[in-house]
Amino acid sequence: MDRNSIIGLSLIFIILITFAYINQPSEEELRLARQKQDSVERVNAQIDSAAAIMQTAEALKPSTNDSVSLTQQYGVFTALTQGTEEWVSIENDEVKLTLTTKGGRPSRIELKKYKTYTGAPLLMLDGDNNEFGYTFATRENKTIQTQELYFVPKVSENGKSIQMIAQLAEGKQLIQMYALNENENIIDYTLKLNGLQDVIAPNSNYLDFNIRQRILSQEKNADNEKRTSTVYYRFTEDEPTYITETEDKKESLKTPVQWISFKQQYFNTTFIGTQPFSNAVVETRSQENSPYVKNMYANLTVPYEHKAEESFGMKIFVGPNLYKTLAKLDIELERIIPMGWGIFRWVNKYVVINVFHFLSQYITGFGLIIFILTLIIKTVLFPLVYRSYLSTAKMRVLKPEMDEIKAKYGDDLGRTQQENMKLYRKAGVNPMGGCLPVLLQMPILIALFQFFPSAFELRQQSFLWAEDLSTFDSVFNLPFTIPGYGAHVSLFALLMTLSSLAYTYYNNQNTGGINEQMKWLTYLMPVIFLFVLNSFPAGLNYYYFVSNLFTIGQQLAIRRFVDDKQLHAQIQENKKKPVKKSRFEQKLEDMARKRGIDPKNLKR
Repeated sequence: MDRNSIIGLSLIFIILITFAYINQPSEEELRLARQKQDSVERVNAQIDSAAAIMQTAEALKPSTNDSVSLTQQYGVFTALTQGTEEWVSIENDEVKLTLTTKGGRPSRIELKKYKTYTGAPLLMLDGDNNEFGYTFATRENKTIQTQELYFVPKVSENGKSIQMIAQLAEGKQLIQMYALNENENIIDYTLKLNGLQDVIAPNSNYLDFNIRQRILSQEKNADNEKRTSTVYYRFTEDEPTYITETEDKKESLKTPVQWISFKQQYFNTTFIGTQPFSNAVVETRSQENSPYVKNMYANLTVPYEHKAEESFGMKIFVGPNLYKTLAKLDIELERIIPMGWGIFRWVNKYVVINVFHFLSQYITGFGLIIFILTLIIKTVLFPLVYRSYLSTAKMRVLKPEMDEIKAKYGDDLGRTQQENMKLYRKAGVNPMGGCLPVLLQMPILIALFQFFPSAFELRQQSFLWAEDLSTFDSVFNLPFTIPGYGAHVSLFALLMTLSSLAYTYYNNQNTGGINEQMKWLTYLMPVIFLFVLNSFPAGLNYYYFVSNLFTIGQQLAIRRFVDDKQLHAQIQENKKKPVKKSRFEQKLEDMARKRGIDPKNLKR
């Protein structure tokens, strides 16, 4: 660009700026323009508001088109889709059941004797985010969902039962009946269909009964609630089974089902058919970042035979997972309480639960009950503990001779082991004698590991610093989370670990023949259990802590009565006696002789 072009463009720019400046509006002109714009905006807002009001009024005004649309959608049930939602309640000492007229279904179920961890009323069901209703087809080819219909409530004189009535015409009714008995957690439910044989489609041989329940959080540890909540069900001839707690899964049950249970950590809602449900579909689904623990679904098939009067009945149990209470129903519903399998379940079912139940009838403090339970168990197991200690003491007094064998044969591990076995046989010592009693105690330890996390009796029972023995005791909250440990410090878990380390140290000091590597592992195990049990119920850690103290006390008491010198002298006497062959050894020698083999050669 040359000089003249630059000068020309500059002059044009100056002229434009000057023109804009000369022609800019004055302050008075700007004020008048703003007033004009504000007036226009106010007028437009009034027009919009009036239009919105007219639109709302038009929407609320019933129209012929809406009536036609509803009739096309619901047919003879159209009138039942119009109404005002109301709520009505019935209750007994255990349950308060609130029903809504829209759908004639449960809207809220409160267990009156229990509270949530925060002290709020404990609700098994609350609000519209749940489903309890039927779906069926009519002769007019309309699909009807009872949750969209309005029912008329009729409460009994004693206030313990209620009928929700959907009246089509004279003699044509759909009735849902709910009844409560005194001091029971069972709702008796009946569906009655009167005069609907010419309304429901002739090819419909069943009604779809749809149940959806969003499980509310009740406990301190929401993670434990999720890990222990799922759908259980029982086929009529089989043991109860369930959807794995960690899975989101849908299952089609083609075999007749006796009951379906929405099981939570400490409570359950169970639907028990008067007659088995011919088939069903069940499902569990988790939701991340949701206030609900899980969503649980059940779709049940209710048979329909097109009779003038038909009914379908079931019982709905809503209550705690108390073993004795559920066992009284005699439908194996108590199996929803996890107590292990095989021998571990037997120990819990026939021993632990009965002892715990008996003690709780006379003692109110569950910390004391656990202490007494531990005392009983340790007393029963004392003979095994004594035999274990005796075997360990024998190994200890033989340690000098075992050290000599090790020094003599050096790195020849095979020969060292062979000579050690000869020493054991001469001394009459069983090297497994200390392990066998411990193994015999394991079923009880594992059974209790299953029992305490599912023991409803411990729920919200305080002891010392633990506010609730059914969940972890937190004496200090960390400002960060330790992987595998958590963000809190459980004092009972720490005491359990320290007592385990103390017992391990004492046991290692009094055990002969244990190498350094094994000693290191024995100290590592209690530390690992600290991480595992930090978020477990305080009642379980308290039991293990008390159990360790009892064990240490028993070991100290036994040592006062078992003299190592006398034990060593007895072993030396045993060496002088001829070694008695076991039946197994004798049988091997007999078999060798039959084959022409000298048994003495087998011992070389």
